[in-house]
Amino acid sequence: MKTSYRIIALLILAGWVVTTLRATPTYRLAADNKIQAQALVVRITAHYPELLTAGMHCVPPGGQAQTIVASTLNVIGKPSDPPDVEVGQHGETIISPNPKVPKLGIMLPLHDRAGKLIGALALAFRFPAGENQVACFAKATAIRDEVAQQIPSLESLFVPAP
Repeated sequence: MKTSYRIIALLILAGWVVTTLRATPTYRLAADNKIQAQALVVRITAHYPELLTAGMHCVPPGGQAQTIVASTLNVIGKPSDPPDVEVGQHGETIISPNPKVPKLGIMLPLHDRAGKLIGALALAFRFPAGENQVACFAKATAIRDEVAQQIPSLESLFVPAP
C-alpha cells in the first residue's frame, strides 16, 4: 500500500516537473550573446558602477517584435513588455522607483548616431534613500547619449563582437 502511494506521488511530481519545464520560457544567456549591442551594455555597466543592470530593447533586423537584444541579465530574446515597446516605438521615457529595493529604473528611447529612434535602453541605478531622481535621470540621459554615439545604425548592434 505504501509503495503505491509513493509511486502515485512520484508520478504527480514528475508531471509537475514536466509541466513546469514546458511553461517556463528559456532565454539566452548574456555571456553567450556575442554581438556589438552586448559589448556596449557590458562596457557601460563596467564604466558606471552605480548601474545595477542595463539592457537594450530593439526589433532585430528581419524581426517582427521588439525583444531584449542585450542585457546584464540572462533574458536575451525575451519579448519586451508593452511599456518598453512604447519607449522604443514612440520615444517616451519611463522612470520606475522601487520602494522595496534601493533602485531606480529608467527606460529611455535609444537612438543611433544620426538620431534615429531604434529601440529602448533600460538602466537600473543604485538609488539610496534621499537621492535625487532628477540627477539620476540626467545621468541616465548622458549614458544614453554616449551609447548613441557608438551606434552607427540598428544593424550595427547585431554585428559579431570581437
